[in-house]
Amino acid sequence: MTITIYGIKNCNTMKKAFDQLNALGKAYEFFDYKKQLLTLDEFGEFVTLFGDKVINKQGLTYRKLDDDAKAVLGSGDVSAMYEIVKTNQSMIKRPIILGGAKPVIGFDDAEYEQVFG
Repeated sequence: MTITIYGIKNCNTMKKAFDQLNALGKAYEFFDYKKQLLTLDEFGEFVTLFGDKVINKQGLTYRKLDDDAKAVLGSGDVSAMYEIVKTNQSMIKRPIILGGAKPVIGFDDAEYEQVFG
């Protein structure tokens, strides 16, 4: 299965993930949130796999949202969540990597060694 890494190229965490995958000799495809739009089905898969960890609650984009939007993002209603996220995909936690031994969200050296090593 092809490894796909989802995120934004200029994110420091993404750079660590790219470096680690390259060091492990793993080929991958990059899905750039700045250039491509996730489908509802793709976003739904992320929510199914990772639950509310999909939303980067530490990010400025999320923190600027009003309480109603934050409540929707925590609701588990994938369609309603997608309506908010599709206009600013940078609030999705990065990176998300599919196609390895197991799906991965975020960056952790040890986990990458285990999943991709």
